Amino acid sequence: MTEISEGNVLLKMTGITKIFPGVTALKNVDFEVKYGEVHALVGENGAGKSTLIKILSGLYRPDGGEMLFEGKKVFFSDTRQAQLCKIAVIYQEFNLIPDLSVAENIFVGREPKTLGRLFINWRKLNAEARKILDRLDINLNPRKFVSDLSVAERQMAEIAKALSLDARLIIMDEPTATLTEKEVVKLFEIINELKKQQVSIIYISHRLEEAFKLSERITVLRDGEKIGTKNTSQTNQDEIVSMMVGKVVKDYFAGEKISEGKKEALLEVKNYTIANHVYDINFKLYKGEILGFAGVLGSGIHHMLRSIYGAAPRTKGEIFFNDKKVLIKNTNDAIKLGIGFVTEDRKGEGILYDMSVMQNLTIVVIKALTFLKGMFVKSAKEKKVFAQASKDLDIKFADLNQRIIFLSGGNQQKVIIGRTLISNCKVLILLEPTRGIDVGAKAEIHRIMRELANKGISIILSSSELAELVNLTDRCLVLYKGKMVAEFNRQNMDEEALVAAQIGQKINQT
Repeated sequence: MTEISEGNVLLKMTGITKIFPGVTALKNVDFEVKYGEVHALVGENGAGKSTLIKILSGLYRPDGGEMLFEGKKVFFSDTRQAQLCKIAVIYQEFNLIPDLSVAENIFVGREPKTLGRLFINWRKLNAEARKILDRLDINLNPRKFVSDLSVAERQMAEIAKALSLDARLIIMDEPTATLTEKEVVKLFEIINELKKQQVSIIYISHRLEEAFKLSERITVLRDGEKIGTKNTSQTNQDEIVSMMVGKVVKDYFAGEKISEGKKEALLEVKNYTIANHVYDINFKLYKGEILGFAGVLGSGIHHMLRSIYGAAPRTKGEIFFNDKKVLIKNTNDAIKLGIGFVTEDRKGEGILYDMSVMQNLTIVVIKALTFLKGMFVKSAKEKKVFAQASKDLDIKFADLNQRIIFLSGGNQQKVIIGRTLISNCKVLILLEPTRGIDVGAKAEIHRIMRELANKGISIILSSSELAELVNLTDRCLVLYKGKMVAEFNRQNMDEEALVAAQIGQKINQT
């Protein structure tokens, strides 16, 4: 990894302060980025990362401090000014227009014209887009509509758009959150190519292993303040985590696992098949067990688990619950049996944006909390249900009527988990439950999972984080191209073996 000299500073932010009504989001933050540097910006949800980036991109105006860019004092009153200063932001939610082509998105508002600037010069537009894509060895058709692109391809289009602005600084917000391992490798190649071209990158991610792999320096924010900046080569993950949360997180994977003597099958799946997705899957889930599922994109895991919950049809197969064969036609059937489900798409399918924290949690039992044929809600009873669940899960919120969108990702996830638990859940299916949340919140979710298992609730955990599977689950099943290829227990499970099984390599499980 290239070491950056003390000089050569592209961006320097000094004493940056931002105050919202009743809240100081940033307090006297100093931050700098050098030419050709990947600078990782980390911190728990609510630490101030997004606020700092929005100031840098022109979305927010700071209430104090100053910024120097390429040695000149700058002040951005809107995003256009930041772009003119050659700063580009690639947000987790992409800013692309689905009904336009890749080339049109790259040059939107700046299309080359012909015939007295009356018409778009389509040949030149596509040729210029192709040049930018070739610059980073991105194999993407500039004429293809964005609506037809994969998530990874959309991200490549965003990077190309940033380069079309001749960006000197690119900010990447959780760029790998929805990418497969293969796509992540390609992204890292592009980032390294950008560094060679002296483009600087601010890299925001909850995945510390990525920050250590890519960056020269790491800056930690906590509660709106800068805790420190470390040379990546001179620190380690334990130190960074300690800086992020203000304490050493030793119980990242909490609690004891199921004992061999307690095995009692609660759920059994036999010969489960979903055409084009999974084939003849067989497994048992024991009472109080955390059962992991691992597999790369296309393994069929999420299709299968959604189907078991009744959210998708199956081609054939049987499900037994407490040794009795059951028919799950829809999600209501699953809920009545005591099967809960937490989607991997928290923002798209999990939370109800316009509803309060309490409403998001109690919605699944709201009928039981009403009177006069459902016309009115028993407010006191609803508050009691919410109070108990929020206490059990340690959900942090300002007011029970606060809109859920204003909670951190970790607390949103706790609300969704709480929603399933108050419906008398016996089996809890979790798809990527810690994706996109910070280290401290992950530790909390892991603690909750182990406590639930210790109470006898059985958990199915699908995760792309291998450390989570190895350290938290009692067993782990691996699917490859729709077929079960391996089963690991606590004695023979490690990250290397999981990786090998996920890509179809035969492994020795003795």
